[in-house]
Amino acid sequence: MNAPPHVRAETPLISWVEANRQWLVAAIANLRDRLNSNADTGTSIVSADCVQCTASTDFDPALVSLAKMFGLSPFERELLLLLAGLEIDDALRKAFIRISGDPAGRATFGAALAVLVRPHWDALSPDGPLRQWRLMAPEPASALMLSPLRLDERILHFITGVFATDGVLAGMTTRVAGKPAEAEDLPLARRIAAALQSGAVVVLDDGDLAFRRDWLAAIAAASRRDVLWIEARDIPAEPDAVVTAARHVDRELLIGRVIPAINVADGSAQDALALASRLGGGTVWLGAAPAGLDALPSGRRVLRFALPVPTAARLSARLLARWRTLADGRDEAVEAQLDYAARHFHLGSGAIDRLIETVKATEPGRRAETVWQAARAAARGGLDALAQRIETRAMFADIVLPVGQHGMLRDIARQLRQRERVYRDWGFGEKYQLGQGLVALFAGESGTGKTLAAEAIAAQAGLDLYRVDLATLVSKYIGETEKNLKRLFDAADTSGAVLLFDEADALFGKRSEVKDSHDRYANIEIAYLLQRVEAYRGLAVLTTNMKSALDRAFLRRIRFVVNFPVPDQSAREQIWRRQFPPAAPCGEIDFKALAKLNICGGNIRSIAVSAAFKAADAGCAIDQTLLMMAAHEEFAKLERSFSGDRGKAG
Repeated sequence: MNAPPHVRAETPLISWVEANRQWLVAAIANLRDRLNSNADTGTSIVSADCVQCTASTDFDPALVSLAKMFGLSPFERELLLLLAGLEIDDALRKAFIRISGDPAGRATFGAALAVLVRPHWDALSPDGPLRQWRLMAPEPASALMLSPLRLDERILHFITGVFATDGVLAGMTTRVAGKPAEAEDLPLARRIAAALQSGAVVVLDDGDLAFRRDWLAAIAAASRRDVLWIEARDIPAEPDAVVTAARHVDRELLIGRVIPAINVADGSAQDALALASRLGGGTVWLGAAPAGLDALPSGRRVLRFALPVPTAARLSARLLARWRTLADGRDEAVEAQLDYAARHFHLGSGAIDRLIETVKATEPGRRAETVWQAARAAARGGLDALAQRIETRAMFADIVLPVGQHGMLRDIARQLRQRERVYRDWGFGEKYQLGQGLVALFAGESGTGKTLAAEAIAAQAGLDLYRVDLATLVSKYIGETEKNLKRLFDAADTSGAVLLFDEADALFGKRSEVKDSHDRYANIEIAYLLQRVEAYRGLAVLTTNMKSALDRAFLRRIRFVVNFPVPDQSAREQIWRRQFPPAAPCGEIDFKALAKLNICGGNIRSIAVSAAFKAADAGCAIDQTLLMMAAHEEFAKLERSFSGDRGKAG
C-alpha cells in the first residue's frame, strides 16, 4: 500500500513510521506531564501546545498532517491527541483520571475544555471539522458537555501510523493498488489524473470492465494513489447511509491517498448517482453514465475521455514481456503461439495473468498447444453474463447443404481466421478503414441448419460461439437498448467470439415511418445495432426465417447472405445417416424410406433422439419401427398430417 499522503516520496516508509511513533510518544508524554502538573498545582489550563504544527522540511507527523488537511484549531488538534493517548497510553489515562475525577478515564467535552489549550465551544459543532469529517463523536448522553468523546478507529490508526481500512466502508469498497501506464498511455493517464485532482467526475465507458480496470490502475499510478473501488450494487439504498458513506469516502480520499471509482456495470446506476452527487472530490465513474450525472448538485465538471484500444502489436509485446519475466526458460514455440493469440484476443492485464498461469501449469512439452484454448478462456471476460455460450462440436462435414452454400460458409471461416493478417499485418485495414466488419445473414426455415453452420464456423476458427437473445437487450425505456448493446459488444470485442443473433428480423425489420418519438428512437436503436455489428471485429451472424421482412438497406450492408433451403430427398437421406453415433445400437433402418418424410434437419434430429430414448427404455436397438413412431409424434407436434407426408415410408 502507499505511504500516508503527508509522507514525501523520498522518505522511506519504515523510517517515517518509526519517526512518527517517536514523535507521538513524546507528544503524549508532554501532555501527560502537563496534566500531572495541573493536578499537582490546581492550575486548570496551561498555554503550551503539545502538538507542534510548524512545517518541517524532513518530517511531518500524522497528527500534524491531519490537522492541516481539515483545518483544525490548536484545541481541536490537542483534543485528538488526548483521545488517541487515552486509547494507547495507560500513564496518560491515569493522569487524566486524577484531573477529571472520572474513574473510567473517559474524556468528556467539559473536561477537555478545562484542561486543553485555547478551548472553544464550537469545536463540538456538527458543522465543525471534528464532527463533520467524523474524526470523533460524542456518545449519546443527557447533556452534551458530559458526553464521553470517542475517537474514530480509522483516525486512531492514522495518527499512530498504522494502515487500516475504514469500517464504515467495509463491504462497499476495496482498495486496489495502481500500476504504471505504458509510455504511450502515460500522457493521457496524467491528463485524467489532473482532472481528478481538480475535483472532476471522470467517466470511463470504453471497452470492457477489464480494459477500464487497466486504465484506472494507470491513472492511479500517475496520481501516486491507490484506487478505492466501489461496487454500485453494494451502495446502501437508505439516504442517511448514503450521506454517511459519502463523507467517509471523501475523508478516505484525503487521508488514505485514494481515487474513488464507482463501478456501475452490475449495479444500480441510480444508487451510484445518489452517492456521486454527495461526493466532493475527484471521482471515476466506470460504465454508461445516466443523464443525471451531468447535473450534479455540487456543479462539478463531468468529463469523458476516449481511451485508445491498444494495438495488437502492443498487446503481444505486453504478453511476451510478462511471460519472459515468469517463464522458466525460453520456448520459441510457446512465444510464437502467445504472439498469435495476443493479436487475435484483446487481453487485459487480468486475462494475461490467467493465460500465463494456465500455460505455466501445463507440462513443458504441451504448452504451445494449450496457448490458444487458454487465451480463448481468459478473454471471455463478462460475456457469459450477457449471452449464452454454445459448445461447438459441429464440423463442416456435418452440414448437408448445396455446394454453393457450403463454399460460402468456408469463405466466412477463412475471412474470420485471416482477418488479423490481412487488415493489420498486410495494411489493408489502414487503406480501407470502413467495411471491415464481418456480418453474415443466414436465412431459412427453422431446422435447416443455421445454428449448426454457425457452430461449424466457430469450431473451424477455434473461437467461442455465443447466442444473443435480443429480447433481453431490447428495452422499452429510451436509451436502455443502446446501453445494453454497448455492454454486449464491449465484452465481445475482447474475446473476438462469434455472435449469433437468432430471429434478427425482430429488430432488423423494415424501419417504420416516423410518426412520434417512439418511432424515432426505435429506428435509432436499429441503426445503432447495425453500426455496432458492422464495427465488431469478430463475426456477427444474423439468422432469420423471414428474409423478406428485413430492411433492404441492411441487406446491402451485409457481406454474406447464405440461404438455407429445405433439404430435398437426397439431402434428407444424408442427414438421416449422420444422426447416429458409432456407439448407438442400431437395428434395421430404411434410410431411403425415412428420407421421403418431408421435414427439415432439426426435425430429423428430434426424431432420432426421441427414438433413441424409446429404445433405451425398451432395452432394444433403434430400428425403423421406433423411428416411425417418433416421426408420428413429431408430425403431430408440427400439426401436420403424417400419412400425407410420409409417402411410401409407411
